[in-house]
Amino acid sequence: SYLTRAFNLPESKIFYIPHGSPKPLSEERDRLRRRLGFEGRKVMFTFGLLNRGKGIESVISALPGVVREVPETLYVIAGQTHPEVKKREGEAYREELQEMIRRLGLEENVRMIDRYFSEEELIAYLTACDLYVTPYPGMQQITSGTLAYAVGVGRPVLSTPYEHARDLLRGCEELLLPYGDTEAWERQLRRLLADDAALRQWEERIRKIGETTHWPRVGEQHLQLFAKLCSETDGDEKAKERLEGEVNPVASVSR
Repeated sequence: SYLTRAFNLPESKIFYIPHGSPKPLSEERDRLRRRLGFEGRKVMFTFGLLNRGKGIESVISALPGVVREVPETLYVIAGQTHPEVKKREGEAYREELQEMIRRLGLEENVRMIDRYFSEEELIAYLTACDLYVTPYPGMQQITSGTLAYAVGVGRPVLSTPYEHARDLLRGCEELLLPYGDTEAWERQLRRLLADDAALRQWEERIRKIGETTHWPRVGEQHLQLFAKLCSETDGDEKAKERLEGEVNPVASVSR
């Protein structure tokens, strides 16, 4: 509706294709958890280039009450500081978070990993964690690759209700919490991390959403759109011939 209003476009000219996502690793999840040191822990995970727009402090603020009920909680925060942020303020935000962790006595419950992750390693962490969190303060954020990846591998998610989260998690509004509402975050984190059955139920629901965003399916949607656009000018048969002749087999969407 925003595009139709802002740019005076007819709805027939607007097509929606979701942000693509990887499939979970085939490696057994219990083995992954052992390899990553997650055995016996309830693992929350956030990744991406670190900056104040991640809202990580709001989750850390909620953790003391969570840890009292679920002492095996571990919050893993992965990723280097955003290079532009580093130019402006160095590691100030990371240091503020580290000081907050010390002040709240959460050294055994929060792990910050300051390095680049390969895609395979990232998918391993996502597959192995129990809960992914995106507590972003900016409600106008229209896309989040980190959220798309987490949903793609079927991880339960807690998030603030920014644009992409509301769209991707439609029907799962219980997983959307206001930014900075420490009590709401603490309450929902305790409820999920203390209840394996609830986590598994959400995992199944998110997995079904994630399957619609895997790269092969998203690639097929792109091809269907290209075919539709070509057919409007060339006719169906000519459009089909063009697509079959121009699609690069090396970039096959079946991979």
